[in-house]
Amino acid sequence: MLKDVLNKSGKAFLLGNEAIARGALEAGIDLFSCYPGTPSSEIGDTLSYACKELKNFVMEYSVNEKVAVEVAAAAAFAGMKSMCAMKHVGVNVASDALFSLAYTGVSGAMVVVTADDPSMHSSQNEQDNRWYGLSMKIPVVEPSSVQEAKEFTKFCFQVSSKYEIPVFLRTYTRLSHASGVVNLSPLPEKEFERKNWIKNPKRYVVLPAHARVLKAELLDKIEKISASFSRWSGNWIEKGDGNFGVIACGLSYAYVKEACEDLSINPHILKISTPNPLPRDLILDFLVEVDRVIVVEEVDPILELQVKALCCEEKLNVEVHGKDLLPSSYEYSVGIVEKAIAKLLNFEIKEVETEDVAKIAPPRPPIFCPGCPHSASFYALRKAVEELGVNAAFTGDIGCYTLGINKPYSAVDTCICMGASVGIGCGLSYALKDKVIAVIGDSTFFHTGIPPLINAVHTKRNLTVLILDNSTTGMTGHQPHPGVESYGCGEGSSVKIEDVVRGCGVEFVEVVNSYSVDKLKDALKRAIEYEGVAVVVSRQKCAILRRREAKAKGKKLKPYRVNEKCNSCLKCIDEFSCPAIFLDGNRVKIDPVLCVSCGVCKRICPEGAIEIT
Repeated sequence: MLKDVLNKSGKAFLLGNEAIARGALEAGIDLFSCYPGTPSSEIGDTLSYACKELKNFVMEYSVNEKVAVEVAAAAAFAGMKSMCAMKHVGVNVASDALFSLAYTGVSGAMVVVTADDPSMHSSQNEQDNRWYGLSMKIPVVEPSSVQEAKEFTKFCFQVSSKYEIPVFLRTYTRLSHASGVVNLSPLPEKEFERKNWIKNPKRYVVLPAHARVLKAELLDKIEKISASFSRWSGNWIEKGDGNFGVIACGLSYAYVKEACEDLSINPHILKISTPNPLPRDLILDFLVEVDRVIVVEEVDPILELQVKALCCEEKLNVEVHGKDLLPSSYEYSVGIVEKAIAKLLNFEIKEVETEDVAKIAPPRPPIFCPGCPHSASFYALRKAVEELGVNAAFTGDIGCYTLGINKPYSAVDTCICMGASVGIGCGLSYALKDKVIAVIGDSTFFHTGIPPLINAVHTKRNLTVLILDNSTTGMTGHQPHPGVESYGCGEGSSVKIEDVVRGCGVEFVEVVNSYSVDKLKDALKRAIEYEGVAVVVSRQKCAILRRREAKAKGKKLKPYRVNEKCNSCLKCIDEFSCPAIFLDGNRVKIDPVLCVSCGVCKRICPEGAIEIT
């Protein structure tokens, strides 16, 4: 429960992300900013709740990750404690600012949470953001348990404050969404107080002359931090038997401990929680006790390569293993680690035959929710293209609407990153004879869809853009965006997408209710035939929000049903595909529990066989 995060002391059962939020509160955070993205979303949701309750810090859902970093950095420039959070690919967006922030440092404290996603549970790649720490020269701290998630968040604030440098807190899906009992420390008694600005342009204006000096200072900071990490209790050596050792980072440490217990071995173990900069002195102390080690880490060989380099540098005769025995992709498990250690030690282990749950569980492919306005929008889009008799390339984007790739819509041909639907659409409009249609969501449009739209107008592209506006950031848990009034900790001003689009120079702009499929289809046909950039905004609130709001008002949504006029043409199933509509033998039926009374099925039924109950 969110309220448990605000307990004064004692224990609480928290998600990993909630534990990170609690750590920030215990550290006395002044400002938090984020762009929601799984697996980081609950950090922002928790601090949004805490902000409204405590009223002693401020928070916002920023328009994108770069802005979130800049907002947090500004507070840290002013001497405050700030934190921002994002999923791993969000750091790509924010990296432009972060590379320079490592040079300038901060006057207060700044923590950047990067939530990595090994196995790509909800992401387009599984990049390992420890590389960013190495290349940016920003310290990286990585917890291995829910308790450590809270404590290490506080530690990150301490390191940032002491060395005046931003610090990465690296988490990952398995830890962000794990739950555990957390020992709480008291929350500080504090008020939010504005600061007086202290000018320091030699530090905060990264002209080349200033940056050269700042780079040398940064390198000195990293050396000092490495030495301090060797003394920090979050990195430790566990003495074992023999001359074999294991180096484990983050959650891999838990896998190692259980694997060693299963194998009945007691190796030397080095637990590393600071993959950058490495606790060099502590690693050397460990390596002199062993003659071969295996490095266990997700997902890239970052520690492994540095440990090998250290052995060469110090002329240590230690055999270092890692990715030669462990996979370079996807999440690890106790079994994977156990097999790798057993192979290295020439142990024979019994293969435990377990029934593959994936084979016996009923298939659950990702689909649109019942009544999702995106279903209606894709239906109208497909019908518009079919009736015009044109071939089209559909460029898609990141969001719930990526599910438009599925049948019967098959209306997503590309999906690269946030905002790329419009940018890719620009490029394809040069290369193709066919029509190009870009589909993007409302939150994503504000995130990074505006610059490529300006580019399309400036270069006079022949491009149709369909903006799906469901008044929320739906995929990550219904967080606000600039198109709604809330910004996470208060009420702001909503920005109309159509006003922004017209401000970008687009002349063809139409706004249609997503559920009015015929009107939407006609608008899309006009847009596709238009020469130039044409934008159609398909607007209807997310079906989940509609259901919640109706319930809160005590209003009962009346479901639809199929009457005797149905001739089983199956248009409602083959062309629309709502999860509430199903076949019972040869009869089409609507599940009254799932139906949200959107009425789209009634509008598309050619026989008039669907009516409200």
